[in-house]
Amino acid sequence: MIYVMNDYELIYLIQTDGCEHALAFMYQKYQRFIWKQVHALHLEQKEHDDFHQEGLLILFKAIQSFNEKYNKCFTRYFELILKRHFYGLIRGLPDYQLYETTDFIKDTVLFEEETPYLSFDSELESDVHDRYFVRRQSVASIAKETGYQTKQIYNAIYRIKSKYKIVL
Repeated sequence: MIYVMNDYELIYLIQTDGCEHALAFMYQKYQRFIWKQVHALHLEQKEHDDFHQEGLLILFKAIQSFNEKYNKCFTRYFELILKRHFYGLIRGLPDYQLYETTDFIKDTVLFEEETPYLSFDSELESDVHDRYFVRRQSVASIAKETGYQTKQIYNAIYRIKSKYKIVL
């Protein structure tokens, strides 16, 4: 006779006895659910495995912290915790990538003419444009010479790139 346990029984075994078999069964049971949540986020392929591992960790934490007396089902409880954690991780992902040096564009042909229709809102933007894009200085050297904070320089670079995208 085969007896199938529900989530509540499995969680009870894990929380009280530390049953490895019950934990392995829960991992196996919620594998597809975690993958479904990862794919629903429409992340880059390289992020999928990392998010899946995070999902397994969150499953373990949800099993440890689940309390049946609040009259909630475990699946919805786990889904809520998982989604909140995933959204927190997504907020931590960088939106763009800036390089410290401009060595990757050494062999490219640059035009020496200024773009007359690109206007800068501040002295910081024009200074950063001149030093980073024209003279190819690193962010660290710009910060050292001008006294601006690196975050200010990165933000200025991002704004300048946005202006170039509009112009082009």
